[in-house]
Amino acid sequence: MDKQGGLTVMVEKTNNHSVYDEENGMIFGSLTKGSDIMEGIIQEYEKYDVQSGVVTCIGSLSQAAYVYLQNDEVGKLSYSDLFIEEGPIELVKGSGFLCRNEDGQTDFHLHAIFGDQHGKIFGGHIFPGHNPTLITVEFSIQVGKGIEAVRTFKPQLGFQTITFQKGESELGDIRKRLSENI
Repeated sequence: MDKQGGLTVMVEKTNNHSVYDEENGMIFGSLTKGSDIMEGIIQEYEKYDVQSGVVTCIGSLSQAAYVYLQNDEVGKLSYSDLFIEEGPIELVKGSGFLCRNEDGQTDFHLHAIFGDQHGKIFGGHIFPGHNPTLITVEFSIQVGKGIEAVRTFKPQLGFQTITFQKGESELGDIRKRLSENI
């Protein structure tokens, strides 16, 4: 509550929040000003003890930081240096996967399309800690019921990729299977 001109006014403090519809395997949520898009979605996702999910999101950011795929001088694929665009930024569309990494920790692979205040469209691969919410980011996660997803580095590709498996096995099982295929 806040006192304004002799009146008591209820001040609504907004926090990141989400709800999980277990029956339909959907998490819906919202991030508030200042929350990093990846860190905030991970925090909400981890509340529900699920194994994998597909994320979509929209909203606004105070800055956008991303990389994109490129060829280097010898034709080898790599990521660009980190690009940072100052806001306000419209998050036109974000999509990605939530899974586990080879250490069993949550891993979030997210790509996004952004628009600046002049209508310029740009985007790429996003990293945690560099994309703070300006007003709000709304997101949904379609939970992979009975689908385990693990993101590991593939030396033959030179990148991390996600391996999907039906069933809720131990992470060790999928890691063992992946190491045998490398």
